[in-house]
Amino acid sequence: MKITPGGRAFFMFGAANRDPAHFTDPDSFDITRDTRKHIAFGAGPHFCAGAFAARALVADVALPMMFARLGGLRLDPDRPAAFGGWAFRGPLSMHVCWDHDRAEDTARRAADRKEAAR
Repeated sequence: MKITPGGRAFFMFGAANRDPAHFTDPDSFDITRDTRKHIAFGAGPHFCAGAFAARALVADVALPMMFARLGGLRLDPDRPAAFGGWAFRGPLSMHVCWDHDRAEDTARRAADRKEAAR
């Protein structure tokens, strides 16, 4: 590849966390995948200072709260999540199904807990 004087180049680490030599089936979303070696938050002296807070916020606060309030919510098995992006890879779409009966059951339990707390 030639870069002419005054030309521009944009470098991307396109295989980061997706290198098939290190990650089995890297293009598939697998929540059980061993991610101990991922580099989403950088590494070494450039490691993101907010990484632990970000993980805790999503894993310990946001997701449990969402699933507690939206009982019966699940990923649609017939429409897999689409991931992409050039500079920042992430979900482009994520289709979900919502089981109405489980949602009503969750709402009923929440109301019962609220009443019991009075």
